[in-house]
Amino acid sequence: MTIVTTAYEVDPHVTRRQKVERAIASRAVSALLDAGFTLAVAQGDETPCAPTRSKKQVMLELGECDDDRLLVYKPDNIPTPHTTGREHPANGWVFFVYGNDGWDVICDHTTNLDEVLKDTNAYAESLS
Repeated sequence: MTIVTTAYEVDPHVTRRQKVERAIASRAVSALLDAGFTLAVAQGDETPCAPTRSKKQVMLELGECDDDRLLVYKPDNIPTPHTTGREHPANGWVFFVYGNDGWDVICDHTTNLDEVLKDTNAYAESLS
């Protein structure tokens, strides 16, 4: 997620919101990777990027659109370039929406990720 502020006058409220969104997204990605999942970012309505366990790659792909869906795969269910989402549906997802208040960047997620994202959600709530 790149924070771009050079096109217009820098608004400190926007910069702060973007930093909060990035911090929460980073915590969510770390928690999911630590739990053993592989992740793929679907930017807007686009086809998901290649699944990866690289936090750096995931963070580069997040935030390029107004919203992202982070697809979560168990180790035994990772799609390959020769398979489709129907053959390997995600085991869960996290929906990020950018541009609101920052702390609410995680708009929704599948309930099977509640425990993994518990600390991330508590951190986000503490910023509200």
